[in-house]
Amino acid sequence: MLSPRSIFILLFTSCALLLSACSNSKHLAEGESLFIGNRIKIRNFEGTKQERKILMQDLTGLVRPHPNRKAMGIRFKLSFYNLAGKPKKSKGLRKILREKAGEPPVTGSMVRTATNVALAENYLQNRGYFNATAEAILAVSKKKRSTLTMTVNTGQQYTIRDVSFKYDSSVIAKDIDSGFSETLLKKGSPYNLSVAKAERTRIDIALKEKGYFYFKPDYILIVADTGVGDNKIDIKVQLKHKEIPPEAYTRYKINDIFIYADYRLQGTANDTDNSEKVKQDNYYIIDPHKKFNPELFAQSMVFEPHDLYSLGDQNASLSRLVNMGTFKFVKNRFAAINDSLLDVYYYLTPYPKKSFRFELGALTQNDNRAGTRGSISWKNRNTFKGAEELQFKINGGFEAQYTGEQKKPNIYNLGTEMNLSFPRFVVPFINIQTQSRYLPRTLVKLKYRYEYESGLLRINSYTGSYGYDWKQGGHKEHQLFPFNLTYVNTDTLGKISNIRYGNLIFDGIIVGPTYEFTYSSQSANARKHAFYFDGLIDLSGNLLGLSQKADYKTNQRILFGSVYAQYLKLQPDFRYYLRLTDRTNIATRIMAGIGIPYGNSAQLPNIKQFWAGGNSDLRGFQSRLAGPGSFNTDTTKFIETLGDIKLEGNIELRRNIYKFLNAAVFADAGNIWLYRENKNFPGGKFSTSFLKELAVDMGIGLRFDFSILVLRLDLGMPVRKPWLAEEDRWVFNKIAFNDKEWRRQNLILNIAIGYPF
Repeated sequence: MLSPRSIFILLFTSCALLLSACSNSKHLAEGESLFIGNRIKIRNFEGTKQERKILMQDLTGLVRPHPNRKAMGIRFKLSFYNLAGKPKKSKGLRKILREKAGEPPVTGSMVRTATNVALAENYLQNRGYFNATAEAILAVSKKKRSTLTMTVNTGQQYTIRDVSFKYDSSVIAKDIDSGFSETLLKKGSPYNLSVAKAERTRIDIALKEKGYFYFKPDYILIVADTGVGDNKIDIKVQLKHKEIPPEAYTRYKINDIFIYADYRLQGTANDTDNSEKVKQDNYYIIDPHKKFNPELFAQSMVFEPHDLYSLGDQNASLSRLVNMGTFKFVKNRFAAINDSLLDVYYYLTPYPKKSFRFELGALTQNDNRAGTRGSISWKNRNTFKGAEELQFKINGGFEAQYTGEQKKPNIYNLGTEMNLSFPRFVVPFINIQTQSRYLPRTLVKLKYRYEYESGLLRINSYTGSYGYDWKQGGHKEHQLFPFNLTYVNTDTLGKISNIRYGNLIFDGIIVGPTYEFTYSSQSANARKHAFYFDGLIDLSGNLLGLSQKADYKTNQRILFGSVYAQYLKLQPDFRYYLRLTDRTNIATRIMAGIGIPYGNSAQLPNIKQFWAGGNSDLRGFQSRLAGPGSFNTDTTKFIETLGDIKLEGNIELRRNIYKFLNAAVFADAGNIWLYRENKNFPGGKFSTSFLKELAVDMGIGLRFDFSILVLRLDLGMPVRKPWLAEEDRWVFNKIAFNDKEWRRQNLILNIAIGYPF
């Protein structure tokens, strides 16, 4: 509870900021005005709505200078600047407030109308509006605020009538002409200078794939002829023969390849000494301290001696070395030894071979539980001298409920794991090679986990896995584990009589393969449309159960003295991101999952089941306590409830407010269900009425995005409760923000790290 003094200070500061915001222009010098932005008016335009939108957006952003930034309609930084006034001391709060938190006003005298007109006309001509004109007027209001109004007359946009390549007898001209059908300059398309520049880059890349190492885009001239009439343009692409040096006409081949495996950035003469080179599969390895097996680099190199130089092969080799994870810095150099051969040099600076890492963090759940988790790990990045990565890790933590009517058991966990990664496919009796830019990995994992829920449960689990992880280009990734074995042993202590286990109990073995495919079109350059898909197939005991004719009712079979699980599980996750503006986007997710237990199993093992409710799930419901189906969970007695089937949809409107501060409005819908009837969960079985049993919530959130860390606060509330009578499930009419008891039961604050999806 804030004290009266704190409330007074908060109100005083808010009022001071608002008053300062209202009077920002009063602090200006005589005859000055506060520049608040620009207006763009487009005249004589005959293009599409999309083209008009692009012109409006680009021309608006083109005007210089930009006005003082606003957040929630207030120019906070300018207000801080004015509120601080001119500091009388070289140090102190006033100086910090003015120079660090504030920014000086952008005034009308800074606006150069002639310069902005020239920028606008040049931009329009680059987009094919060759007859465009612009004019600008800076208007000042009585409140000493200035606005630049720019009116542009675009005229008709020129389109491409014909595209041709000026062919000559040179070999390089023939190579350009052979791939000219791939040109980006299409007949009938509007002329755009950026496309013309991209065409030069396309030709350059195509030539470098054919060995033209010294060629550059600047050696290509694109001539636009606007004199053909009817607002058409002819484009001719030709070579600048007078500017092209002799070596740019040459197709180079690879001669010798030298790899310095232990190169230091602050190198000495020994770092580039070839006297101790070792030849391995046509490569020369210089590694005086014998840190790496020479065979490692043969699988990383895409280049081979006598190959024609290729930019794609060059980038693939660099990418494979970088993604190996062993080298901190990777660079290469080419040197021409005659008029047709290149020597290649790779300089690799390794990471420290061994490293130690300690992590400690806090966690919260939205059901009043909080706790800590930590881990200690040791890593060897070159275990067997082949860039194999070995990691040992110990982790642990606890969760405890500090508030609430009835406390649940404290949860303690401790685990150890060993992970070994090989930067290649390790397949018995088969040598698999790949030309991908990403090295495949073979993974070996061993894991032990102990969990203790005080007075209730004690769980020991042991897991061993062997599999492969590989990328297919920059957007697709595959992960196949043909061998997975997990043994789970659960002891029910039964010391707490009023807490229900739910369906957490599983004793036995899970054995079978998994396959996961991931696709993502997201990139560092923000796209208007971006997609993400992750699909998982998880199997256990299928062939074994079929061969033994297992039946959980009449003929339950065992493996190594324990019951084994038999099921088929599918889990697709699809996400779509729509970028509305530079500061606003919409994120959506549809996630489904179905586990079909059969043969030896009545339900999925609890560690393979689905849950609903939580800070990245249904954010208006308590963590892992929504569902199954229309079952009315007594949240004071259940630890969590799980299901074999799940359906969930989420949508968020995300908006950047100011630098690192983002806001969101969201809605979630979903639930879990059981595959078979369970008398302990009436209403929990999946049926054709599943849509009527969806839980729905809505909420708002704040995200503090510090690049390396995103702290997320989401406040959610349920608006549809599937456990109520069917006609009463929508609860909009019961919302009562002024009711303390309603707020306690329905408003759920989620604190988390990272975005929910």
